Amino acid sequence: MKTFRFFPILLILSLVLVACGDDDDRTPPEVVDNQAPTAPANLTVSNVTDTSLQLTWEAADDNIGVSGYKVIQDGSELPEVATGTSITVTDLSPGTTYEFYLTAFDAAGNISSSSNTVTQETAIRLEFRSNLSEMGVFTATLASLAPAAGVQLYEINSTLFTDYAKKQRLIRMPEGQAMRYDNNDLLPVFPDNTLIAKTFYYNRNEQIPSEGRKIIETRIFLKINGVWEVGNYIWNEAQTEATYSEAGNNVPVSYIDGAGNTQDVNYQIPSKQDCFTCHNNNGSTFPIGMKLRSMNFTPSYTNKNQLQFLADIGLLAGVNPSEVSVLPDWTDDVNYTLLERGRAYLDVNCAHCHQPGGSVPSGFTIDFRYETPFDDTNIYSNRGEIEARFQSTAPVYRMPQLGRTVVHQEALQMLRDYLEAIEE
Repeated sequence: MKTFRFFPILLILSLVLVACGDDDDRTPPEVVDNQAPTAPANLTVSNVTDTSLQLTWEAADDNIGVSGYKVIQDGSELPEVATGTSITVTDLSPGTTYEFYLTAFDAAGNISSSSNTVTQETAIRLEFRSNLSEMGVFTATLASLAPAAGVQLYEINSTLFTDYAKKQRLIRMPEGQAMRYDNNDLLPVFPDNTLIAKTFYYNRNEQIPSEGRKIIETRIFLKINGVWEVGNYIWNEAQTEATYSEAGNNVPVSYIDGAGNTQDVNYQIPSKQDCFTCHNNNGSTFPIGMKLRSMNFTPSYTNKNQLQFLADIGLLAGVNPSEVSVLPDWTDDVNYTLLERGRAYLDVNCAHCHQPGGSVPSGFTIDFRYETPFDDTNIYSNRGEIEARFQSTAPVYRMPQLGRTVVHQEALQMLRDYLEAIEE
């Protein structure tokens, strides 16, 4: 009797256990992720070259983690996915403007809203092209001589005489790079892909500059793979374009000077070989004018020291203007002595050839560099010939021989006074 009554109870308990099962064996319901990442923030561009650039941004957030970033270029998604917070975009065209933005995505395929949009023009490939308009120096209206974006005007305080031609000096640095002070007052260290341009022109009427100008040539220096290359662009008569040329030429120029007198000049455009004559020392080519001591003053385009200005805009690094000397302005008879002015003029106009390693034949031992102690210059023993050659216009005898066909009258008397002063 006891067994008969216990059996149903066991059977019922067994059935209950089978029906309930073990909670640990049950499969949890699948969790669906519908949350998109936040948008990438602060998208910026750097390291711009002629065919590439770098995009950098702040990471997006996501509840299960961001899987990557998609880059959209000019409305089309690039095939490469970024997994970090930067990417280098390649295969771009030189001198072309592009538009970029980003989206973030997670493992569930959720896509964020777009980042901020950036636009960037790639660099002009650093090489001499057929036309000046292709060099990225000026805006579309070439004759305005308005610098293109990223091209900076600069001035020097004591200038080289070139038959009374006026000059505009410009420099363009590679994106994000700067000239560097190298603990001397002469040329800074220029990064590769630096462009320096100097344009020569005459106002048709110095008394009325609004009557326009005649632009003759734009000389360009390019630093490519550590070596300076020189090129020259000759402007057409319509002043709409300048074309690359390695040949010299003579251009007749007639203009009205500041006194109202008509002046006629047979302007000499140098050949490529002529450029090497002046811009060369011991077989190496380099710029002449951009010495730091020649730029250590307040120019016309800003109200602050030029070296400080260039440092402030990121074009010059490591310099304190107070530690750099100043080349005297030879026209300034108030702040500088006659001896200082005379040496400064000879430095700017003659020292690029008349110094050790220069292009002057070895028999000429004059050293016109401003920093050379006077007793080592041999100026005193050659003072008579210096004056004679300076006031001559004979092609073989005159000095300088290149870039001058007329006498620099305003400087002639100053130099005569200087040469007389050193006799005392």
